[in-house]
Amino acid sequence: MRLEDMINANYTHLNENDHEIWKFIKENRELCEHLSIDDLALRCHVSRSTILRFAKRIGLNGYSELKVHLRIDNANTNENHIGLEYVYNIYKDYMDEIKEKDFTNVLELIANAKNAYVYGTGSIQNNVAMEIKRTFLYVDKLFFNITSANESYIYSEVIDHNDVIIMISYSGENASMLEFAKKLKTKSVPIISITANKDNSLAHLASESLYVEIPNLINPMGPRYEGLVSYFILVDFIIVKYMDYMERMNHHDTGRID
Repeated sequence: MRLEDMINANYTHLNENDHEIWKFIKENRELCEHLSIDDLALRCHVSRSTILRFAKRIGLNGYSELKVHLRIDNANTNENHIGLEYVYNIYKDYMDEIKEKDFTNVLELIANAKNAYVYGTGSIQNNVAMEIKRTFLYVDKLFFNITSANESYIYSEVIDHNDVIIMISYSGENASMLEFAKKLKTKSVPIISITANKDNSLAHLASESLYVEIPNLINPMGPRYEGLVSYFILVDFIIVKYMDYMERMNHHDTGRID
């Protein structure tokens, strides 16, 4: 089992320190292969015993077993995450997955909302937010685009349980977005999250959680390259499914039979 799968399976048992340890490991996979438990503890600003407890909470016997799984994951990544065929398969498999996914709850939240909002953290996520706003204008649904953390503080007083908000984040761990989401959750505001990681805090706060599959490519000329097309594929699927949903609702309301 991959480490990501172990994290997902045991997510509810992890505390804040565990999330910070996993975040460091994810961002420094190759480095962590060679770190001793004391070195990892030092870099994560936790104790040696905290690292051991993290390993046990995700179902491992100890740190040595954690490093074995990390080496296996890294080897599989280095073997597979390169080339056109890899990218093609990522996007193809992702489209096959969301084609069959039931979006009914997401579509109902958007259709029934008095006001709809969208908020992205980071430049790519802001672009995705703008694309959501643009595409939904074609179906007469206006999304208000929240463009900064400063704006989110203002909107947290305005948005209520009759509205809906789509929150877009790569990791789902952005501090200001999580603070915003928690305020909205106390007001029973429906939240739809879009993230690249399944094991994240935002997804657990959201009413509905959507994920994007991001190709992580080996780049022989520099840092790894992460493809971002899946965000826009997801937006296209949402809008098309929304059109189909609204057409079905209109047929039902008018009593038409095709």
